[in-house]
Amino acid sequence: MVEITCPHCNYTKGIPLEKIPPGIRWIRCPNCRNRFEYLKKGEDVRTHKRQATSWERRLQVGLWAGIKRTTKSVIFSPKSMFSTMPVRGGWREPLAFGLLVGSISVMIAFFWEFMIATSGFLKPLWGVSISLSSPILFLSFIFLSPLLVTIDLFISSFIIHVLLVLVRGGKNGFEATFRVVAYSQATRLWSIIPLIGSPVGWVWRTIVQIIGLKEAHEISYVRIVAAFLIPLALLLLIVTGAFFLAIRP
Repeated sequence: MVEITCPHCNYTKGIPLEKIPPGIRWIRCPNCRNRFEYLKKGEDVRTHKRQATSWERRLQVGLWAGIKRTTKSVIFSPKSMFSTMPVRGGWREPLAFGLLVGSISVMIAFFWEFMIATSGFLKPLWGVSISLSSPILFLSFIFLSPLLVTIDLFISSFIIHVLLVLVRGGKNGFEATFRVVAYSQATRLWSIIPLIGSPVGWVWRTIVQIIGLKEAHEISYVRIVAAFLIPLALLLLIVTGAFFLAIRP
């Protein structure tokens, strides 16, 4: 008899060894329907050290507790959060969290920009009008927020993972990268602070993603930082080339 525990929802069931097909590598949990890797005794057990996030266990801990605990872990304890987060098991759960928290945060950011723009507060400061000063445009952005966040999640994950591959750092695959990017959307909640909230959230999200990618892919910070510096190096190269072309007689 082999006792198998789902790392996503902690559902446990004993299965006779003879009923486990030889060579099987993946099991689908009958409780939460997520897939997880089956490791035999003596194999690498790093996957088993990772447990489902509070969000992925919201059926057991409650919806609000799942959101609150996961958000708090991402913002204030990213190393602990991503060192225990499963790197496999499906995209649905991290996508749902990123879409929920990200959409709400983007709506809040749009709201503050609209309020500031319509008050005319920034116009004297910047000398330009704000794009969201139109109520129709503001409402359009509000309704499109989930779509914008979804597109941003996949494009950002793709770009970051390509950069990681270039420095040989994406060892646990695209799903691990996507999970980090999706859960890092919790940092967007800094948007509740007018004016400075969004910039602070962006900086915080970058830091969280660096820590998260390091823990999820189990690589060094050197590789992560090198991957993040590639776009900056390319931009610097382009600007330098354009400068020399401009001054060339």
